Amino acid sequence: MIKLYTGPNCSACTKLKGRLDGLGIPKESYEEANVNDAAHRAAVVALGFRGIPLLVKYVEGTEELVGTLMGASYGDAEYKEFFA
Repeated sequence: MIKLYTGPNCSACTKLKGRLDGLGIPKESYEEANVNDAAHRAAVVALGFRGIPLLVKYVEGTEELVGTLMGASYGDAEYKEFFA
């Protein structure tokens, strides 16, 4: 499972969602979690991050962390590999 932590006024978040769409990564392949929700904000902090957008990949059906990408400045290949 992949979660994308975002915020409603985050221009980098909007940019990243558009970029993922442009790479052919469907919105159904990740769950968007708005950090205005206290539980989602707490999850980001618990992972040791302070910024968004944040992509977090878990082992399916668990909360075991596989990997993270923070920010919107990675290369196309890195995003494709993250979603593979």
